Amino acid sequence: MSDLVVYGSHLSPFVRKVEVALTHIDQPYEFVDVNIMAMPDWFVEISPMRRIPVLRDKSIGEEGVPGTIPDSSAIILFLEKKFGGGLYGESAYEAGQAAAIEEYADTIFAMEIGMGLFRPIIFPLFAGKEVDRETASKTWSDKLPIMFAYFETKLDGREFFVGDKITIADIAVAAQLCQIDLVAGLPDESEYPSLIKHVKAMKAHPGFSENLGVCTKMLGGILPEKVDLR
Repeated sequence: MSDLVVYGSHLSPFVRKVEVALTHIDQPYEFVDVNIMAMPDWFVEISPMRRIPVLRDKSIGEEGVPGTIPDSSAIILFLEKKFGGGLYGESAYEAGQAAAIEEYADTIFAMEIGMGLFRPIIFPLFAGKEVDRETASKTWSDKLPIMFAYFETKLDGREFFVGDKITIADIAVAAQLCQIDLVAGLPDESEYPSLIKHVKAMKAHPGFSENLGVCTKMLGGILPEKVDLR
């Protein structure tokens, strides 16, 4: 049994980010599903911001707050310090670059995707209602293109955002783009060739492929086809 436990939902892009990172550094882990709509008291205790994921290292503490780390970025930093893996590049400058792109993906990009696209499509379907296509379409056409263009510029035709191998920047951006792809497909490759080539390559990596397989099954019953927002 692994000492590491991930608490959350596979559908969360932040949980996906942590699952991919753990797989990338070859660290086995247990997974415990958490109902984010009605979080149990024990989870609120270990997640003061009431967010997923939370990681537990049972070698530090097997119950309660000891051994737990909330927030995906804090978790990745913990994993890097404990196990290595080079997820922040090879130099101080690369670490800063990777962390900056990760932050952009986790905040501005994630907010628009979560509140403006994923929730308007998925939450009504879970409630047996019609998709809020108006909100999702507005996000797709008005909000996301500038962010797609930013990432396209940062890649500038390269395979990775920072250096010559996968860093947390690649994982964080792809985790969010996969969230879009699950419900509405990816943007036009002719407009963002480097970005779409990047996310397609990332999706084939272990960690991404396993997570997305689970997510596809979870959504299959309510979303048999992606919503066309073009």
